[in-house]
Amino acid sequence: MKLKRHFILILFLTITFIYAAPLSIFYTGDTHGVYESQIDKEKGTLKGGYLVLEEILNQKRSQTKNYIYVDTGDQQTGTIFSSLVEDGVHGGAVIEVFNQLALDASVFGNHEFDFPYTNTRDLAKKAKFPFVCTNLIDKTTRQSVSGIPYTILERDNLTIGIFGVTLEKLPEKVKAENVSSVTILPPVDAINKYLEEVDQKTDLIIVLTHQGFEADSLLAVNLDNRIDLIIGGHDHIKAETPYFINGKYLLYSGSHLNYLGLAELEVEEDKIISLKNQLIPLEITKKDFDTPLAKYIQEKTLKIEEEMSIVIGYIPEDWIPDKYQSTALSRWIANALKTEYERIYHPDMAIINNGGLRKAIPAGPVTLRDLNELLPFNNTAVVFSCYGKDLLTFFSLNELHSKEKPFDICEYTHLDSIEPDRIYQVISHDYIAGQWDKYLGFKPFDVYDTGEPFLEAVIRQIQIQYSPNIEEGWD
Repeated sequence: MKLKRHFILILFLTITFIYAAPLSIFYTGDTHGVYESQIDKEKGTLKGGYLVLEEILNQKRSQTKNYIYVDTGDQQTGTIFSSLVEDGVHGGAVIEVFNQLALDASVFGNHEFDFPYTNTRDLAKKAKFPFVCTNLIDKTTRQSVSGIPYTILERDNLTIGIFGVTLEKLPEKVKAENVSSVTILPPVDAINKYLEEVDQKTDLIIVLTHQGFEADSLLAVNLDNRIDLIIGGHDHIKAETPYFINGKYLLYSGSHLNYLGLAELEVEEDKIISLKNQLIPLEITKKDFDTPLAKYIQEKTLKIEEEMSIVIGYIPEDWIPDKYQSTALSRWIANALKTEYERIYHPDMAIINNGGLRKAIPAGPVTLRDLNELLPFNNTAVVFSCYGKDLLTFFSLNELHSKEKPFDICEYTHLDSIEPDRIYQVISHDYIAGQWDKYLGFKPFDVYDTGEPFLEAVIRQIQIQYSPNIEEGWD
């Protein structure tokens, strides 16, 4: 009898081994155009950047037979590389990078909508990988924005279904007109619309999300057990140990190409029976790269250096952005905006959002590249009117944000006094005007979009106030 039990156990383990299909999932997210590697001179290493990612990704791929590579969005916005126009598409160079990295699937992040909606569609057309878009619907075609509500990948004896979910609060994160042609469905409803047909065709179902951990947690709770895995982005968290909620694994790789996520799992009878996760630091010994991608990035870098290395001014102090509080940088930008448009629109005050300032610039020379990376969002200057009582509402809201939602605070130029019934002119930009309920607390009137890039106004003020010809005190 004992021998019989041993035989049954061995048979069971043998069958399990035969039918448990292995799969390695490489994943990144919130890469934000980080094309350059940082050099650690003490260690002699390179950290981050597309070429380090390629090196490690290819090395790991060579060690496994069955794999896919996915990304959770926000490939765009953050460096001058992501501002390059290729084939008429803003951000087209970033798409070409991921084409060469042989990405298998991605989801739209909010920053894929930083330019007009047509550009978002063009990004998807340029990609050789699918932008899986389950819950964003084009109002005209009534189809998925990318035309791909889900995708199915074949790997050996495994069939993998992939959904893609972008945050429901997308209109709060981008210019309103950039998503005015989009209907945003609740993620659970959008996925359930296709879940049965995808489940019938697949052994494993993954949801790529760009909405943050809190929303992902709710998604995990409200989706049934046919969903096996959620790989998320947006809030830049990383998780070496996966979260496990309602029978689903949740994975996060951080941001800005600090890590490459790798989940090694076994699938049996439409279920994950084991999962081992790791975050691989994107750091290698310093070397020269000789790949088609390296040549492509070198070509683009030379173009960037040629056009963007021009010094336009010399600032007297460090400019360090902080979306949680007022800084020397945010105060200067607000005052510069008001000064720039004083002669034309006579604004009483200027308002900007601190979260829109994205790069620290040390005291000394400032280049066009610095400023494009400081202000990467393609905003335009906007003038609007409001009553003094509206401004009092704004001040109260901003004070509340400083305590409860400091990531949403605004910088503004100050007025000596406020008359509640007087009409005031405010200079700002289209993001603030479009998100008035979030940032202002009142609806402005007589809104006029100048069509002039906010960045250009800042460049002119730097040239006026900190001319390159005034170099005293700088080496």
